[in-house]
Amino acid sequence: MKTFLSAVLGALLLIPAAARADRAERMEKRGERMERQGERREQRGERLQKKAAVKEGKAAELRAAGHVKAADALDRVADRQERRGERMEKQGERREKRGERLEKRGEAHAAPASTPAVNAATPANPAQ
Repeated sequence: MKTFLSAVLGALLLIPAAARADRAERMEKRGERMERQGERREQRGERLQKKAAVKEGKAAELRAAGHVKAADALDRVADRQERRGERMEKQGERREKRGERLEKRGEAHAAPASTPAVNAATPANPAQ
């Protein structure tokens, strides 16, 4: 009976360590995912800015052809799209940085579980 209870106690003591390792792994994966999302968001913002530049060129052509109102409307759309692209690019950069931090935190949480604990009372170089 005593060996059974000690086995149960040992298993219960290992559960929190396993849960921490699993949490660290999930945190690391989430960080990687956020980094990828940030990169994609940055690229999308850049594409929106390029589209806005094309629309501004088209507005200049319309203005040269004498279609001032249509050119003004296209300019407004281009300005809005450019601001949206800049915002999206900044969001992507922030998300990427946050993902890096989260990934590092996940790695840091996983490291203590795998490294052996060092007793502070024992000296680094024991006297012989």
